[in-house]
Amino acid sequence: MLITLLILKVGLLGVLAAQLQALRLVTEATQRTSVVALSRDILQQLSTLDGVSPTVSVTADSALAMVPCTTSSPCTESDFTQFLIARWQQDWLNDNGYGLLFQPAFCLNKQHGSMQLEASWQGRTTLATQATKGCRTGPDRNVLRLGSQE
Repeated sequence: MLITLLILKVGLLGVLAAQLQALRLVTEATQRTSVVALSRDILQQLSTLDGVSPTVSVTADSALAMVPCTTSSPCTESDFTQFLIARWQQDWLNDNGYGLLFQPAFCLNKQHGSMQLEASWQGRTTLATQATKGCRTGPDRNVLRLGSQE
């Protein structure tokens, strides 16, 4: 009887470990899907504008100010670009938008008529250590690079 209970407990621990691993993988896949959707969204919006700065870095630590654009005082193209990027940042900072990302960073580079977006986010396993921030790789830091031609 005790041996049966021991075998049952070991089996249940194995099932629990498998469930935790599945949850971690689903979280990583959800973050990756969110990053792809966010990256494509901003690249499509900014690819038609000329007022994009050569390099823009956006992280969760630096909230961008919204540019007040109204019908009485319309935005310039660079103001509209800043407005799009600030609204886009609010989308990925808000967990009701695309989903919660762990320590996200987005770096946008414009060179010679092409736009390159590099997105980086922290994986769940090393979340407590906060090893690397910014658009660089690091321990358990995931990176996605997308580009568009104008």
